[in-house]
Amino acid sequence: MSDDRFAGLMLSAPARACVSTAGFRKAAILAASFVVSALPVCAYAEQTFDSAARPPETWTPPAFDVQQWDWIQVDTGEWVKGRLKVLHDESVEIDSDHFDLISIDWEDITYIRTGRVMSVLLEGGEVVLGRLTTESGRLMVGGEPVRFADVVGIATASPREFDLWSADVSVGMNFRSGNVEQKDINTKLVLKRRTVKNNTRMSYTGNYSESSSEQIANNHTAEVTHDYRVSNRWFFRPVQAQYYRDPFQNRAAEWTLGFGAGFQIFDSPKLDWSIAAGPGYQRTEYVDVAPGEDRTVSTPAFLIGSFYDSEITENIDFLAEYQVTLTEPKGGRAKHDFYMALDVDLTSRLDLRLAGTWKRIESPQPDSDGITPEKDDFTATLGLSLEI
Repeated sequence: MSDDRFAGLMLSAPARACVSTAGFRKAAILAASFVVSALPVCAYAEQTFDSAARPPETWTPPAFDVQQWDWIQVDTGEWVKGRLKVLHDESVEIDSDHFDLISIDWEDITYIRTGRVMSVLLEGGEVVLGRLTTESGRLMVGGEPVRFADVVGIATASPREFDLWSADVSVGMNFRSGNVEQKDINTKLVLKRRTVKNNTRMSYTGNYSESSSEQIANNHTAEVTHDYRVSNRWFFRPVQAQYYRDPFQNRAAEWTLGFGAGFQIFDSPKLDWSIAAGPGYQRTEYVDVAPGEDRTVSTPAFLIGSFYDSEITENIDFLAEYQVTLTEPKGGRAKHDFYMALDVDLTSRLDLRLAGTWKRIESPQPDSDGITPEKDDFTATLGLSLEI
């Protein structure tokens, strides 16, 4: 077979050289394009690794704060802004615009800075005033170091009296018409004034019921207590006074005055429980008495009380108050006052409240007709509670 037969299938040397040159140029162009397109990716990768290798900037609160906010940093590095309210046992309460009132354990706090002057109660009764900061794990009050273990309580030292007060108002109403005309109104008001060493509490409870234009309940209780903190657990109660009126219990007016001491069993953000006891004096004026009986009697008394407030869940709180006043038989022998409430959060300030009261007098005073009032009175209320 001669080479001429395959002349149409074979390329000449110049043609092969031309194809090789074109292929080389095409490969070079593709390689250059790949290198150019890969440069930004490599640069981005280099920048990413370099950025991750550099430590992030540490954020701190602004040095100048017109509104004088208080700042707390927790061990996770997060910051909380608000108004530092008070120290409970081993935790701090701060009122935040976003989170409302929250509590943080001391062990979770790495930094504190208050924009206001605070009042700090130390073990032993000494009170130190100044702005709070932390430095190298130490608490600084006005630039002076204070041991965390010596801190009993912290409260605002605001010169404004308004900042020391808080209030809780609850109202429950029930109206019925038709075959039975009835209306029930139940109210409870609590005012508190709290400083680092003093705690004043004033309360009023009223229950009124009317059926077919006839009163079937009408009782009122007003009480005031003042506690002076002696140590982390103990407090002295120099005054405790109560006014009570219930014509259906044959009580036109009853005054009780006493003093005593108390012990804080629990004082944490989710549980507050204290008890108190002490001697007192009671003066009772009856509406009506049997012939030969004194309408006004006075007797020594002994008061025992308990206050319990707990957070069951994030949105449900339970409150229970109990007091018993022991007297001579002519004063009723023993008067029991029990109040309980279950609050369900509707908003940050408004709660739905289910409340109940129980009042009992062991030896009620008969009236002139020989009728003796019932020993026990119960009331259940569904209403609203507003925190101020």
